Formats: sequence, structure tokens, C-alpha cells
Amino acid sequence: MRFVMTTTHMSKFVNMAIRTIEKLTGYEILVHKRNANKSKSSTRYLAETTRYINQISCFIPKNVFEIGANYGQDADFLKREFNLSNKNVYVFEPHPELFKMIKERYGFNCNNYAVSNRNGKCIFHTMNLNKNNGASSLMVHKYNDKKMYSDITVQTRRMDYFISKNNIKSIDFLKIDVEGLTYEVLSGFGKSIQMVKAVQVETEFLPIWKGQKTWSDVYKLLSIKGFQLIDYRLHEGGTQADSFWIQKRYVDNKIFNLKNNRWEDMHK
Repeated sequence: MRFVMTTTHMSKFVNMAIRTIEKLTGYEILVHKRNANKSKSSTRYLAETTRYINQISCFIPKNVFEIGANYGQDADFLKREFNLSNKNVYVFEPHPELFKMIKERYGFNCNNYAVSNRNGKCIFHTMNLNKNNGASSLMVHKYNDKKMYSDITVQTRRMDYFISKNNIKSIDFLKIDVEGLTYEVLSGFGKSIQMVKAVQVETEFLPIWKGQKTWSDVYKLLSIKGFQLIDYRLHEGGTQADSFWIQKRYVDNKIFNLKNNRWEDMHK
């Protein structure tokens, strides 16, 4: 006899397993739906960037800043990867429901406002988390139906303002995923961008958000500010991409010496 497990059966089985584990451990297990088409929540790319940090950089991250934190899962991964304390993890998430979940689950430095290139207030277009937990933005989507969004007013902050007010001396690992607003977020650092050692950003090749800057703009900005492009990954569909950059003065460039059969510093 063959038993075919339907989606309903699988869901019931998973829920039963979760409840059993909760009873045995005494811990509450939170399960969040994630958009499979978005690589933003994937730890695979983050694992690659941390490998680059270990292999070719000349610093060890002492803090992490994540702008556009979703459920906080990526900040948590980086915290564990770099063996950081909660106080050295800073997350910025304007979506009220996501922020509440992050604050309840983690002990990070949580900031409930949108990071941009100006201080003040702005309309934030939130999407129902059951539909897509990673498509809310300060910008208006060119293709999604407006009915999918609910507009709320949120506080906006420039990062140079935040850095000054909180006496931040260095930003070792910066992650930005803000749905079309990457250029504005980076611009909001002002001269403080020089204290950022490494940054991972999501960008778009084509403007899927009204009035947005695209990959070429972000590439020019980071290059001018002294960052070296370390890795670039195109998303499925070819519209968005993740890229990883390190300030040139923190890159330990090496070349493989065939004569000695070992890696050597290129600057020697």
C-alpha cells in the first residue's frame, strides 16, 4: 500500500513535530514564511561573504549593521558567524510587525525607522507579510498592484546622523537590503562611509521601483568611496543582484607563487 502525503498532511505533521519539540525543550519555536524567490534571506550568500572576510581581509568584524532586517535571521547568522554579542548587532527595520518580532526574539540594538538620505518622516508602503515579507519599501513599485500595499508614516534617518548620535567609531560589516533605496541609504552615510569596512548590498539592473537608482549608480558611488568589488551574484530572473565590497585598505590582496607553491602578499 502506498500513502501519498498531501500538502495538508505535511503541514499537520510539521506542526505536530514543532509542538512536540516545544514540550520537550521548553522553548517556543517561531516559524516564518519566506519568499523562495528572494535570495535576501538565504544564508548561502552570507556564508560566502564571511568566507571572503576570513580569506582576503585584514580585519575581524567586531560589529554588524543590517539595514532592512526582515525577521532578523541574517543578522543572527552574522552574529553567530563572527561570534558577536547582541549589543554589537544593530538592525534597522521600519515594518512595525517585523520590528516587533525582531525585538521579541533577539536582544539586538533594534531601530524602528527607515534609513534613507534624509531625516524626517516618509510614507512607507508595507505589504502583508503573508503575501511577501520582503517587498515593503519607501518607494512605489512599478509593477505590483497598489492594493497589495498599506501606507503608513515612518521616521527616516540618515546614517551619519545615527553614527554621530550613538558615538559609533566603526562599522565592520554592513548589509543593505532596502528594496530600491540602496543608493539613498549609502548617500546618507555622508563622509561616515569611510568608517565602513565591508558592505553587502542588493541592487537592481532595471528600475522596478519608481525613480530608483540602479546598479550602475551604486557601483560608481562605492568605487569612488574607495571600495573594491569582491563578489557579484545575479539573482534568478536577471533583474536584481547581490554584491560584496571591502574598503581597499582592508583588502589583503594575494597572488599564488607557483615557484614557492604558496600564496604571497602582492604588495611585498
